[in-house]
Amino acid sequence: MSLRAWSASRRSFGFDVLVSAIAIALGLALRMGPHPGLVDRPYLHQASAVVAGALLLNRRRAAFGSGMAVCAVSLVHPTHALFFAAYAVGAYVEDRRRALALITALVSTTAQPWNHPAPSDIVGGMSVALVPALLGLHVAARRRLRLDRAARAEREGELLFERVRMEERARIAGEMHDVITHRVSLMVLQAGALRTRAREDDVRATAEELRLVGCKALEELRGLVAMTRSEHRVGSVVAAPRAVLDVSDLVADSRSAGVSVDVITLGEPHATSPVIGRAAYRVVQEALTNVHKHAPGAVVDVRLHYVGDEVQITVRNSAPTRAADIALGTGGSGLLGLRKRVELVAGTLHTRPLPDGGYELLAVLPAGASTTTTGEPA
Repeated sequence: MSLRAWSASRRSFGFDVLVSAIAIALGLALRMGPHPGLVDRPYLHQASAVVAGALLLNRRRAAFGSGMAVCAVSLVHPTHALFFAAYAVGAYVEDRRRALALITALVSTTAQPWNHPAPSDIVGGMSVALVPALLGLHVAARRRLRLDRAARAEREGELLFERVRMEERARIAGEMHDVITHRVSLMVLQAGALRTRAREDDVRATAEELRLVGCKALEELRGLVAMTRSEHRVGSVVAAPRAVLDVSDLVADSRSAGVSVDVITLGEPHATSPVIGRAAYRVVQEALTNVHKHAPGAVVDVRLHYVGDEVQITVRNSAPTRAADIALGTGGSGLLGLRKRVELVAGTLHTRPLPDGGYELLAVLPAGASTTTTGEPA
């Protein structure tokens, strides 16, 4: 407990002691109306005042139990502790139904209609007891209102932070677009110039492949930035039509890089939402990229299985047959990011090494997902 909390708790307990002492003093000094049969037994009145006043020490921590005990003691002889108990019940009992029921019992005990047949006495006694009870209910309502305002302010702060974060994300995406687009555009221009000036056919073919790869990278980068920097709402772009998954360009690029890739389609191919189509495309792309990096010379088998309302993508590669010619780097987070991407569209991703030294990736995606799926906008 912090020093401030301990100090506040100490002040609250001190105030409760003061309230209890005032209730005891009032109960000893003043008797609440005539009580048949107790005129000759003042000790009962004094004991009730002391016990009921002492019970008020727990009026904050156990308001309901303390109020019940004061009500029970006051049935023997009513004391002024009833007024303080009615306030405490209204102010500190969270369950409104229990609070109202106990307040009714306390007010009835204060008025004692069974001892005061006159209606004016009953109404007067209830009115006096209702004042502290209503004051307690008012204090509790004000406290709940302050808590609601604090919670609302916290939520608004979180939303504001999220908006600033998304705006910063869009700004970073713009910077990334400007920098990378400039460099990749230079690569495309240089590849085009090399294709024009080269005399050998294989050099011109390689330069053309480099140029096409650069153009594809620019196209994907613009699409990603457009999705991040939407002017209408955060994370939205123009909705694209549903289309059948096509990974022929990824397969062609891998084959041109010397990777043996076989594609098998099972079931009846059907159109998927743009969200699922992009996720499935990235699954195949990441799997083939990992084969290029970690399994040179491996044979790759890509299976696209359409089962009901799902698309199952299996990419399995054999063990590498040679060492990598070029170090493409290790320790990336491609599979981790891919798993998050798949889970955000309500899919699953499983990866495992194979006994023969190969590797298998299995992704299951809901082909019929809406284009407004949470995680990646349409």
